[in-house]
Amino acid sequence: MSETAAPAPAPRTIGERLRAGRERSGLSVAAAAEKLHLDPKVIEALEADRFAELGASVYVRGHLRRYADFVGEPGLEMVNAYSAREASPPPPDLTQIPHAEHRSDPRRLISPLVGLGCALVLASAIWWVLAGSRHGADSSGAAAPQGAAATAATQAPSTPATAVQEPPVQLAGTPATTPAASAQKSTAAAAVQTPPEEKTPARQTTLRLELTSESWVEVYDSRGERLFYDVASAGSVQRIEGRPPLRVVLGNAAAVAVQVDGQAREIPAAAVDGEGARFVVNRSGSLSRAR
Repeated sequence: MSETAAPAPAPRTIGERLRAGRERSGLSVAAAAEKLHLDPKVIEALEADRFAELGASVYVRGHLRRYADFVGEPGLEMVNAYSAREASPPPPDLTQIPHAEHRSDPRRLISPLVGLGCALVLASAIWWVLAGSRHGADSSGAAAPQGAAATAATQAPSTPATAVQEPPVQLAGTPATTPAASAQKSTAAAAVQTPPEEKTPARQTTLRLELTSESWVEVYDSRGERLFYDVASAGSVQRIEGRPPLRVVLGNAAAVAVQVDGQAREIPAAAVDGEGARFVVNRSGSLSRAR
């Protein structure tokens, strides 16, 4: 009789079935992820039954059904199997349960601490003895000079000391200075001091724009503050004041006549770009191309 090979056991878990389906299709993980426009990590998580890495259950069911249909497995059956798995989760893997750490016996530290304490007490006692002997030697050596000084003090005649206060020396021709005179000098010096000059603000420049046709107008002062930002109508005259230099943008330069502080100014040719123009009104009132 000829022996027949036993059929290979069918995959049991969801991930094993998905992996077997992909291998039957002759696809790698990267190729399957590229065709489905997924991250390869999603494919690896599905085939390893690591569904928690995919987020909420609704996302897991969507990925699972789509991937199962792609590799030739019934997607609805895979989703039902996943739902049953979620309803009754598998038993925990005991090999992954963390074990309690072995705590060291605190009594082992008592002996070193006791030895250290004894050493500190012994060192303190030795220092105290040496310090006391040194203090006694210093006291005996200083007693003799102190006694001699006391004897000399008793033998010396006691003469009362009289404090003589000499008047201040005043040079000839120099007037005496009194507190009142000093105060008067200080007041006079303070009065002579002139207050600091206040910085005068920069002179305002008046820009007058006369429009023969409609044009977009933007005007900014030296601090970048927007003075005008709008469409000026045909036949209007816009009068704008600000601290120079003023930066001006015109959408229709040919339709705008420019005056600075009452003086007519021509827009520089270098400042014209197509129909528009960008120029600067300098402090002197001249116009130059904006950088």
